[in-house]
Amino acid sequence: MKKILFFGILACILAFNACKKSSDDQGGDTEEPVKIDTVYLNDRVALASKVKVAFGISTPGMIPAATTASGTPVLVENKNIVDAISGRYIVIKPNFSYYESTIKGYYVSIVGSSVHFEVDYSNGRGFYRQAPQVQNSLFREGDYVDSSIIVKLPKYIVGDTLSLSYAAYDSLGHISNKVLAHVRIHSQNGIADYQDFVGSWKVNRKTDANGVWQNYYVPDTSRTHFACESGKVQYCLNNQQSCFEGIAAITAVTKYDLMFTDQNEYSELFSATLSRVVMDNSTCDKLNYGTQTVSKLEKGGWSFNPETKIMTIVVDNNGIEYDNFYSYQVKILEMTPQLVTLVRLDNTSYTVELVKK
Repeated sequence: MKKILFFGILACILAFNACKKSSDDQGGDTEEPVKIDTVYLNDRVALASKVKVAFGISTPGMIPAATTASGTPVLVENKNIVDAISGRYIVIKPNFSYYESTIKGYYVSIVGSSVHFEVDYSNGRGFYRQAPQVQNSLFREGDYVDSSIIVKLPKYIVGDTLSLSYAAYDSLGHISNKVLAHVRIHSQNGIADYQDFVGSWKVNRKTDANGVWQNYYVPDTSRTHFACESGKVQYCLNNQQSCFEGIAAITAVTKYDLMFTDQNEYSELFSATLSRVVMDNSTCDKLNYGTQTVSKLEKGGWSFNPETKIMTIVVDNNGIEYDNFYSYQVKILEMTPQLVTLVRLDNTSYTVELVKK
């Protein structure tokens, strides 16, 4: 069974509240004032003073110019738009076409501001960094070439797009070329827009290729052909062998729960079991199996557009360094306080049903 990459690496919560009407002492209506800590994206200077960049120190002026010395690292610009949710995190994964010396950090700036941030991964400044993973031969001890640039956004943002520029620097003082990252900011919704989403949900069922509803938790069985040679089981390799059919693996989803909070936080808990035939423990009369359980907990933010009925999910794992930051959108087809049906915009071949827990 295919796991539905449902909700799923940068993102954030909250935007400014929709204005509400209230009665004053004279019986008239007045609009609720804009929150005093609201930041407008067209004011890049104010925005730069409100964001926090992981392991970064704010410094006046532009990003230092690229060096021309031999061995200077070269960054490749990613043309894809990065999604983020206000109040949460922008996550950017730099890509290199070339680097030689140990990468130590980055210079990061909001385009249009008058400051830049010097990111030094060897110093922790209020952010957590995941323990180093097993590195291949390209990586050297202390190298941060695989690190993400993480920017914590303020809660109340008016506007929807901005650009960041960044450059890498290495242990020899080389500074790379400067590249851009384009970011789309999604706002927190008013209470009327998101109230039905708030709470815990279970992924219940999905449609098949013919539009027929299927139980999401029915195990998926794969079969293959085996042969018995000298009293031992092996896979059937050719037509000369005497082969028999058997179950090669059984995959079963055991849990797929989602949670949405009224602070636009999102979490997804997925677990499944995989049973595979163990050839060394199997006999010609009986196939034996080994079972492993796979679990995954991901966190991020969500935003909903009540006019288009489109929800944006951004998995940012609360700004902690993981490899899998991503975002996607789903279209809400039907919604009640107890049930939601939806379809992913990047894969409309099936519909998913959620039920309130």
